[in-house]
Amino acid sequence: MRLLLAFALLLSAASSFAADTPNIVIILADDYGYGSAGCYGADGSLVQTPNIDRLAREGRRFTDANTTSSVCSPTRYSVMTGRYCWRTSLTHEVLGTFSPLHIETTRLNMASLLKKHGYQTAAIGKWHLGYGTDDGSLKWRTDYTAELSPGPLDIGFDYHFGVPSNHGDLTGVFVENRFVYGLRSGKIPAGMKLKGPDSDDPNFKATYGPEDTENGKVTILDLDAPRRVNQRVMPLLTTKAAEWITQQKKGTPFFLYYTPVAVHNPVTPDKDMAGKSKAGPYGDWIQELDRSVGGVLKALDEKGVAQDTLVILSSDNGGVFTPTRDSVQTQAYKAGLKVNASLRGGKHDVWEGGFKVPFITRWPAKIPAGTVCDDMISLADILATTAAIVGEPLPAAATAAEDSFNALPAFLGTKGAAPTRDHMFIHSADGVFAIRKGPWKWIEGVPVSEIKLGARKSRASQFKAQLYNMKEDPAETVDVSAQHPEVVKELSALVNRYRDGGYSREMPPIVEKKPPPALPALQGKEVLAQDFKALPAKPWTLTRGTWQVHDEAIWNPMPKTEEQGATLTGPLPITDGTLQYEMKLHSAGRVSLRIHTAGKHSFRIVVSSTQIEITKNPDPGQDKTQTEPLARQKLKLNAEEWQTVRVSFKGDEVTAQVAGVTAKGRHAVIAEAKEQQNLIVFDGEAGFKNLRVVQ
Repeated sequence: MRLLLAFALLLSAASSFAADTPNIVIILADDYGYGSAGCYGADGSLVQTPNIDRLAREGRRFTDANTTSSVCSPTRYSVMTGRYCWRTSLTHEVLGTFSPLHIETTRLNMASLLKKHGYQTAAIGKWHLGYGTDDGSLKWRTDYTAELSPGPLDIGFDYHFGVPSNHGDLTGVFVENRFVYGLRSGKIPAGMKLKGPDSDDPNFKATYGPEDTENGKVTILDLDAPRRVNQRVMPLLTTKAAEWITQQKKGTPFFLYYTPVAVHNPVTPDKDMAGKSKAGPYGDWIQELDRSVGGVLKALDEKGVAQDTLVILSSDNGGVFTPTRDSVQTQAYKAGLKVNASLRGGKHDVWEGGFKVPFITRWPAKIPAGTVCDDMISLADILATTAAIVGEPLPAAATAAEDSFNALPAFLGTKGAAPTRDHMFIHSADGVFAIRKGPWKWIEGVPVSEIKLGARKSRASQFKAQLYNMKEDPAETVDVSAQHPEVVKELSALVNRYRDGGYSREMPPIVEKKPPPALPALQGKEVLAQDFKALPAKPWTLTRGTWQVHDEAIWNPMPKTEEQGATLTGPLPITDGTLQYEMKLHSAGRVSLRIHTAGKHSFRIVVSSTQIEITKNPDPGQDKTQTEPLARQKLKLNAEEWQTVRVSFKGDEVTAQVAGVTAKGRHAVIAEAKEQQNLIVFDGEAGFKNLRVVQ
């Protein structure tokens, strides 16, 4: 009798676990647009997505799910941490191939949260969140010949098999756990043998060239390791994900963070998928993604755990949409495939096509099948929702999951539940903020200053404040800011409140911004003074651009090229001493102070809105890439405020100060007599005034 009772209790416990604590599988596709699946309106005669459509049929499809960024790394950070990535040092674009791990090892994230609750965890697919720890050296970068730690295994994952950054990245390798997969020579611990593929494995090849990369021009990383075969990346990742599911022990919950490389460029469907879609190669690539989703679902079915597994399918940003360019995406669009449905724009943009993405949840034990939810949610909400599922109270909003809201009622279709959130931030590749609230979308229109001139030209329409009524005008065609100044005022204040307050899942206190401490008065004998209230005469020279004087300062128009800026050249008659000037970045990407010495050497101090950098330039006859970084410090400048820049020289040391931040560097050439100063403006317009030199 006791045995029967014990057995009944075990069955009851197992049933309770299955019903309330599901396995969790996140499938986060790459660049997968809102209109690219049948269940989201894609024309079935062009592309077929039976497995994604099956998820929608068996689960709940969301119509207003949004990424936090219109490019990948920031959204992936948000999915894992429940925090907007712009709160970190990554203020625009994506992480580089050689960036350190961007998630702090002490920060709450999906893997660490679920690991605490007994889950087995794996990250399989595209990673693009960095490896290693920056040691502060300007020459530091991820060393792919050594242990890649900290990495996924240091933030809560038990297993990792992935593409380091992008499909077609310059590494051409996979990473397994802490090392490049199959690495044959490198900084490998003594006595540790790293496994690799069989010599005849079709997923690998001996060499990897520029033609295998996304842009076809990069220098491939020199590594003694097997290289990826692009057409076989998706099949291999699918196999790895399915095998990992199959290996899990019954009764132990698991979390799989599966991140296919499809449908990111380069577009490389496997041979058996090529030519199957009437939308061309891009359609084939979409169908390759769908097949991979099917492989994961099949593994869950065969394991017998589909009923008690929460599957979330989404994308890291909207689809690539630049119809003026000849690309496989454009070919698909011309064939009739609306990659992002009727939304404006796509990847990189501040428009809805960059953020609104497919989002489907399936949990047969809990989520009503074949249902649709119109709640506005963010991919940052996955963490808070997961915490609610496992019954884990979130820490204070100021310390973790800063921007994550519990969307579980929306997942479950709970009747009478309040909307998941009443506002939401989105952030473009150029660093432009926008906020959604009610029917309104307000775009701040201010990019970070260091974006390239090409982006400034192609996305100029996004770099101005504008307001849209998304209920009446979902295609964002009519700016109504002039008609609704009260809405602009309210949303602008909200942006500043949530942005400056450090979190948004609660209303943060108003942060009083204090100006940086003023620099002490210049000390020493003045040897040069130039106010720039008029165009300077000889020996000053002005090159590139039409320099002009207004507002008691000298300004230049936008340079014509990215390579060369507009230059203001003058004398610098000191060896030791101090140079000081006032600068307004305005629309410029950066301002460089280049100093030439009597010994025919030069070095530069570069200031942007986000950093100050000191670098020795190549010597005469050296290649232009032979620079020597000396110092770098992070900054946060208001581009529309005048900033005092002070550069001091003493022996072989140079000290640069701006906005309360100091950078110091040393080099023998700094001790040489100075002869010339060049103030160079890149990618926009900047102003200068009140230049002084003392010794």
